[in-house]
Amino acid sequence: MLTDRVIPDEIKAKINILVVEDNLLGRKMIGFLLKKWGFRFDACANGKLALENLKLNKYDLILMDIQMPEMDGHETSKYIRDKLKLGLPIIAMTSNATEEERKRCLISGMVDYIAKPIVEEELYNLTVNYLFTTVVENPENQYQ
Repeated sequence: MLTDRVIPDEIKAKINILVVEDNLLGRKMIGFLLKKWGFRFDACANGKLALENLKLNKYDLILMDIQMPEMDGHETSKYIRDKLKLGLPIIAMTSNATEEERKRCLISGMVDYIAKPIVEEELYNLTVNYLFTTVVENPENQYQ
C-alpha cells in the first residue's frame, strides 16, 4: 500500500498513537520509527496496560500486537470496541500473516494488519493512510 498523503506538521503534532507490543525490541523499533516520522506515541507491553492507557489518554490510532501475555490483541480489541465503545483504528501486527488471521483480526474489531517482521515503508504507509482518513479528513475526530 503506497501513500501520497501528507499530514501537515500542525496536525501531526496533535496526533497520539498507542503501541501495544510485548517484545521490548519491537516496542523500541516501532517507537523509533514513529518518532522519526514526527508522531507522538505511548507504548505498553500487553492488552491490560493498553486498556489502562486508553482510560487515561486520547489516542488516534493503535498498533496492536496479537500474541501477548495477560490479554492478547484480539481480546483487547474486542474490549475496546464492545466495552469502551471506541472507534479509533486498530492495526494488528502479527507474524501469522494468513487469510484466517486477517479474518480473525477484522472480527475482533481491527481495521487492518501488518505482517512481522515490520517493513518500515509498509508501516509508514498504513499508519499515514489511516491517520489521514480519521484525523485530517475528519477534523472533529469523532472517534473519541
